[in-house]
Amino acid sequence: MDVKAFLQSKNFSRILWGLGVAVAVIAVFQAGVFVGFRKAGFSYRLGDNYYRAFDGGRRGGPVPGLRPGEFPDAHGAAGRIVKIDPPTFVMEGDDRLERIVVMNDDTVIRRFRDTIAPGDLQPDDYVVVIGSPDDQSRISAKLIRVLPPPDFNRGAGLPF
Repeated sequence: MDVKAFLQSKNFSRILWGLGVAVAVIAVFQAGVFVGFRKAGFSYRLGDNYYRAFDGGRRGGPVPGLRPGEFPDAHGAAGRIVKIDPPTFVMEGDDRLERIVVMNDDTVIRRFRDTIAPGDLQPDDYVVVIGSPDDQSRISAKLIRVLPPPDFNRGAGLPF
């Protein structure tokens, strides 16, 4: 059989489809490994940096509220602002973990439809933060959304 006939055969087409599927499966697997590695690295650095960030430099024990095998959210968080020290603030999430959020010039801060300035944030504001982790276990914020405080009387709101 000559090369031209083989390239036009169904067997060659099947081989190409098989290779395409194999490449797609490998790409999806590699993307999962990349995301898992980033999340595990954030969790690891959170434990290393906890004593500097939250207990005044005293070496503490394990991160409270974090069960073995459970990773904190690295790319975002929701919770109540505890302390503001521009360009950062500390927030406590529903998992009782405190996270440091870093704001920069590219950070968009919204209250409802209005864009607000970082100076408009107040302690006890409820926020949702979306961003990316940095090497110091902080969240570099891309978007901060200020929410109304949860209304526990009617059972509505976020579970903070």
